[in-house]
Amino acid sequence: MSPLSPQDVIEKIGELPTLPHLAVQMLRLSQDPDATPQDLQRLIVTDAALAALVLKIANSAMFGKVREVVTLSQAIMTLGFATIKSVVIASGAKALFQKQRTGLFQHLLWEHSLASALAGAAYGRELGYPTVEEAFLGALLHDIGKVVMATRFPDHCEAIAKKVYNGEADTLELELETFGFDHAMVGGSLLQAWNLAPRLVAAVRWHHDPAMAEQPDRPLASLVALGNQLALDRHTGLGRPEALAAATAQALAVLGMAEDAFLLHREKVIATVERDQALLTDF
Repeated sequence: MSPLSPQDVIEKIGELPTLPHLAVQMLRLSQDPDATPQDLQRLIVTDAALAALVLKIANSAMFGKVREVVTLSQAIMTLGFATIKSVVIASGAKALFQKQRTGLFQHLLWEHSLASALAGAAYGRELGYPTVEEAFLGALLHDIGKVVMATRFPDHCEAIAKKVYNGEADTLELELETFGFDHAMVGGSLLQAWNLAPRLVAAVRWHHDPAMAEQPDRPLASLVALGNQLALDRHTGLGRPEALAAATAQALAVLGMAEDAFLLHREKVIATVERDQALLTDF
């Protein structure tokens, strides 16, 4: 299979998954300048599990809870449209992760994605990134390309996952060798097809090479890279943490962090992630 450009992937890889109906409605609502918090609440209450999740996240350390949130209307006011959109899309993403046919590593991939999201959001808040929910969503979706590839090429992807699990090679290396493209390219193309923000598209596309993103997109791609690294460092996911060393080095350079400063931030991020650990099982 000859190498594909990011623009070619979406046309040649086959049918891409679509966002669940509720997530599509959420995107439309978030783009409506006349939408109100009441409109958002009416949408969320149609899914009891989602409403409970919104309340849980509003009461987590992830977005800096300052007082107990007990009602859905309070949760919406606390989190805001952007974060609620992230939660709804994340909920829809979980459904996509569960549909892939390579079930052997399905749960591990979702757990890694959510752990990366918790870490990415924590890094974003720790470093003063203005939209923490973007770091959460970008890190949550950074491996969505693996879901597309596993759905389209289940046998090849299961073989790749087994080799990575056995420490024979790294994922990107095997993907490029097998397909001529990798999951970051596919993930970026999928988010573009979903009409998500260009900054999110770039973060997913370049999470292994954040310095390669366009200048305005590099900080978010770097936060996603750091979230990905921390998840693997904490043994959540498939692969060797050292395989991400180059991406992490690029991220630190983009964010202007020296190693000693990074280690101090990392300790605080780990503490935050541990406080939100329950989300790994409840999401």
